[in-house]
Amino acid sequence: MKIKYYIVLTAVLLTGLISCKKYTEITPKGAFVPTATSDFRLLLDETYLRGKSVGFFSTYSNDILVDDDMVLNGFSITFLNADQLSANHYQENIYLDSETDPDWEGMYNQIYTCNLVITEVMASTGGTDAQKQQLMAEARVHRAFAYFSLVNLYGRQYNPATASSDLGVPIREGLDFTEKLPRKSVNEVYNYLINDLKLAVPYLSASPDPAARNRPVKPTAYTLISRASLFKNDLVTAYAYADSSIKNYGTLLDFNSLPPNPAFLAALAYPINFQNPETLVEKTTNSGVSVFYAAPALLSAYDNPKDLRLSGFFIQDINLGLSFGSLSLEWFGKQPAKGPSVPESYLLRAESSARLGNYANAMADVNTLRSFRFPKGSNYTLTAATSAQALAIVKAERRRELAFRGFRYFDIKRYNVYDNDNISVSHTDNTGTYTLAPNSNRVVLPIAREYIALNPEITQNPR
Repeated sequence: MKIKYYIVLTAVLLTGLISCKKYTEITPKGAFVPTATSDFRLLLDETYLRGKSVGFFSTYSNDILVDDDMVLNGFSITFLNADQLSANHYQENIYLDSETDPDWEGMYNQIYTCNLVITEVMASTGGTDAQKQQLMAEARVHRAFAYFSLVNLYGRQYNPATASSDLGVPIREGLDFTEKLPRKSVNEVYNYLINDLKLAVPYLSASPDPAARNRPVKPTAYTLISRASLFKNDLVTAYAYADSSIKNYGTLLDFNSLPPNPAFLAALAYPINFQNPETLVEKTTNSGVSVFYAAPALLSAYDNPKDLRLSGFFIQDINLGLSFGSLSLEWFGKQPAKGPSVPESYLLRAESSARLGNYANAMADVNTLRSFRFPKGSNYTLTAATSAQALAIVKAERRRELAFRGFRYFDIKRYNVYDNDNISVSHTDNTGTYTLAPNSNRVVLPIAREYIALNPEITQNPR
């Protein structure tokens, strides 16, 4: 799934948000410019960053540094560089004046490539209309995923009362490097990405291809629409699309079928993302850090010691001759999954049901998921007598199931807005204790100053 072609336009991709300098249409010698439909397929099948060509696996990573699923210790802190520590300490700025932000840059690079496909693929040669429409649809899903991630990193949680005025992120629709890039409102970004997903659905494949889980399919789009709708508190829509996703593709991985991990015998051999049948589209981190320890509060959230996720998701570092605690196997030993998945679909449907008052349905989905996560014959079922109880259970199950996968930071933000959960996060290391209060401006990540200096219409987040 890796290609060796470099598209000339991506050579100046970074200037799309870094500079307003005009792009010259002179093609450098040896550059690759897409003209055939197969060229556009190669672009969207590029998985990892290679040279100047953007890859679609990599996505955001700074969320893990600001949430409460991880803790630092004397061992793990040595793996973080200065900007990662700045994020972990909730500093005014994460990056120096001249430094770029890999999260922002990587996703806007993907957006530019998606714009190229959407704009030009229908005029390409050698492909059928159906092939071209599918490529355009896949690009729309990748673009929507990037915008959802960006607006939740650099914008406030969607709040119906303020979403039309809260600053989101710039929306790039075309290929013009001279366009102004003011930040759109949170509401505008959500409307844009949801529209992209709905436009994509008719032209996507019905279910994941085990050999090409980098390619979005209908359940991918359904789950992302459900996710965005839940974040907007549009519960009826969130339920409907999660339901459609599960009915189209609802395969869950039975943890009883996982063999012991040959590298860490105390752990289960949880499959890498591309081999996981639950994956709806492959996305992973762009971070080079591989050592993250689970917070005690996260580990205690696993309500039953028989929960196979404890040995599927974590490994006690005593197996490595250390004594600090439990490492996330999502980061240590494999690349963490950050894309939509079947378990997320079940949890989206469960949470929507609980918030709509259908607590029996919510618990049915939670227990269906848990039935694949516990030893056969063990008691895994949970019960709720009210919608409030069901919602609390769904939230806890969501934290257990999606730990270290790019959800917790976003969930803290929305729980504080919609449920007034008043969750604060504190990080302590050998330099002190750093606390993120629920209503702090620093709940929203700062935009790297390099981008603002070159594009002054991009307004900085209040700090």
